[in-house]
Amino acid sequence: MALGSFIGVGRSLETALQRVELAERVGYEAVYVTHIAARDSVTTLMAYASRSTRVRLGTGVMPIYSRTPVTTAQSFATLDEFSGGRAVCGLGVAHRPLVEAWYGQTIDKPVSEIREYAGIVRAILAGDDPPQGEWFRSSFHFIAYTARADLPIYLAGLSPQMLRLAGEIADGVVLWLCNPDYVRDVVVPAVGEGRAKAEKPI
Repeated sequence: MALGSFIGVGRSLETALQRVELAERVGYEAVYVTHIAARDSVTTLMAYASRSTRVRLGTGVMPIYSRTPVTTAQSFATLDEFSGGRAVCGLGVAHRPLVEAWYGQTIDKPVSEIREYAGIVRAILAGDDPPQGEWFRSSFHFIAYTARADLPIYLAGLSPQMLRLAGEIADGVVLWLCNPDYVRDVVVPAVGEGRAKAEKPI
């Protein structure tokens, strides 16, 4: 069974970097950071990449309202290039009080909004024309640069509707404080429904 670890920075970046080195040394598959009121998550992962060679590096998760889809694609493409193809783009809608107080944004239709956002990020990474949505629009293309088209995108999900979306459009799902019964009875079936809708193997 593969194991990943959240390694928060806390007060000391150096201590966190030593923990990343330890996680890699003892065989962890991945390390993740949250996007809280401290250091920027993607920039922190760049620091983690500088002190590791193998573990995957992901956000668990970055609120989509904290930066535009274009900035997200650029940030993760840069992290992925620097780390040798180890980036995982973990996205979520977060919570209404946080989004309104920190980013001055509103969450109106979270499932539809993150669907649009992730679709634009994925199109940019693949070098395709970004789809134009109701909430997010862009005509951005990389110039003289090619990102990894299959850079993994994970979605945060707890509700059945968001879990189905993760199964349909994402490469993985990030959970939070789920007991085993909920994972068995809700998460697995809902993600499976989404994957079946997209005709992906379960």
